[in-house]
Amino acid sequence: MKEISPVRGGNAQPAGRYEDERKKKVVDGEPDIAQFLNYHAFKVEMNGSQIKSVTAKHVETGRELVFNAPLFVDCTGDGSIGALAGADFSMGRESRSEYGESTAPESSDKMTMGSSVQWYSVEDNFDSTFPAFKYGVDFNEENAQKVYMGEWTWETGMNFNQITDFERIRDYGLFVVFSNWSFLKNEYSQKNRYWNRSLGWVAYVAGKRESRRLLGDIILRQQDIEEHILYPDATACVTWSIDLHYPDPKNSEQFPGNEFRSICEQPMIYPYPAPYRCLYSRNIENLFMTGRNMSVTHVALGTTRQMRTIGMFGEVVGMAASVCKQHNVLPRGVYENHLNELKLLMTKGAGREGTGGYPQYNLGEMLQEKKLRQ
Repeated sequence: MKEISPVRGGNAQPAGRYEDERKKKVVDGEPDIAQFLNYHAFKVEMNGSQIKSVTAKHVETGRELVFNAPLFVDCTGDGSIGALAGADFSMGRESRSEYGESTAPESSDKMTMGSSVQWYSVEDNFDSTFPAFKYGVDFNEENAQKVYMGEWTWETGMNFNQITDFERIRDYGLFVVFSNWSFLKNEYSQKNRYWNRSLGWVAYVAGKRESRRLLGDIILRQQDIEEHILYPDATACVTWSIDLHYPDPKNSEQFPGNEFRSICEQPMIYPYPAPYRCLYSRNIENLFMTGRNMSVTHVALGTTRQMRTIGMFGEVVGMAASVCKQHNVLPRGVYENHLNELKLLMTKGAGREGTGGYPQYNLGEMLQEKKLRQ
């Protein structure tokens, strides 16, 4: 991950901060990776309970390609390949009784974490104008957001379907950004604070946090995290809090049913390694999955969905795929018969020398630490 991770962090920053060209250069330098950029996978052909092929279309030219392979991995975020293949999945929040999670709601529902349309303004050395913009979102002195930038908290669509309604979710996020800025520039009683500011950047791709979660042989739960359960197939170490987002109560009061601001709860955790069995489908035999569509509950997703974390899970899947190829087995077969080989690959790591990285966790030391804490 250190090979492609940006040096500087932060939300709602200029594009150069995220070093996309550096990431592409690293991938281009791998001789065994063939990239097909701007292709959208839309069709899956099955052979029993295994994927035979995936068809993708270039979004600009319409050219279609068919990919045949013995193994596939769904890194789409929305679990699109898995859904097309008939993989078991969940979406929304499970009830408290389903997995015994104290943080889960009493009854299951369709609420998910939302998508953020981030933005920032820049200070100019001259006054600037902004057109009157009102698309069904009325701002006033009380409910206008008197800010110069919008970070992750500008979050929409928690009560909508993050897949089928996603264009509407993104568009509403844009509406509130432009409408709020228009009010600040044209109608706000202290609009002089904004006269010499202009919008520097508004995201046209919303940052999605949650949709489908494909189900594996293990579905990671809140208890696994809080009780620090160490599974024999432990993989990458997860360090983030259980970061779950909810509609901002004040924003919901001002914009009932159409809120666009969020709050989060972040109970801290002790770092833990997620099990390999969360990274392959329980009913599609040759399908891995990694990213936010891995096998976790809604609550557990709060701690696994961070980009560097799911990047490490991608490394694990790549290693497991190599074991599958070497022994002509499917993903479950790695756990059942070749787990030690996967562990050896994980100990070695995927990074090149000189790229830095974090110290490898030691399972024995973690077990000893657990005993001390108990």
